[in-house]
Amino acid sequence: MFRRCLRKRDKKAQSISTYINDMKNLDHTLEMMIERVKQDIIRITRDQKPTKHLARRRLMYKRHIQSIEERRNNVLSRTLQLENLHLNELQVRSLKSVAEAHRSSQLNTEDVESLIDKLDQFKDDFADINDMLSQDLAFDTEEMTEEELMKELENCIVDKESFSVKKEEPSDIKILFPEVPRVNKVDVWRKKFDEKVRAVV
Repeated sequence: MFRRCLRKRDKKAQSISTYINDMKNLDHTLEMMIERVKQDIIRITRDQKPTKHLARRRLMYKRHIQSIEERRNNVLSRTLQLENLHLNELQVRSLKSVAEAHRSSQLNTEDVESLIDKLDQFKDDFADINDMLSQDLAFDTEEMTEEELMKELENCIVDKESFSVKKEEPSDIKILFPEVPRVNKVDVWRKKFDEKVRAVV
């Protein structure tokens, strides 16, 4: 009797469209991060004196933007792969329905092999993503040459002069991140208890 209560429930697999939406939400979050970093560059350029320290910070921000852009490219690539996978899944379903309509159990092995190859490639790509995400982002300031610093310092001075000429406050961009839903723990436990009671009965 108690074994039924303690039995693990099978997790329902999410649809591919859910993963596609998650990737699009991630892309939107990365886009908002880029806008925030650009606002930070404008703010520090406007508020600080042009020095090598400021130039170094601006270069670090710009490299950070480049790394986020690379992540956005990876997200777009994975989203397109997910969409192709979804189309392949729909195509296989339609082929199965045609086969059932003709009451034939024969499948074209080339279609199945190509689908399996694509799924393997998709799995490898996701493993690469996990490896890339697990790496620590390190900003190597040693790679910055004196020439880059001086050029960025000149750009800081030019930008600061353009900000002082405009004398307009840039509109504050409010970045809204998705809110985590608030869950009442009592309701969660009550729901789990009700599910276990139903499973016993």
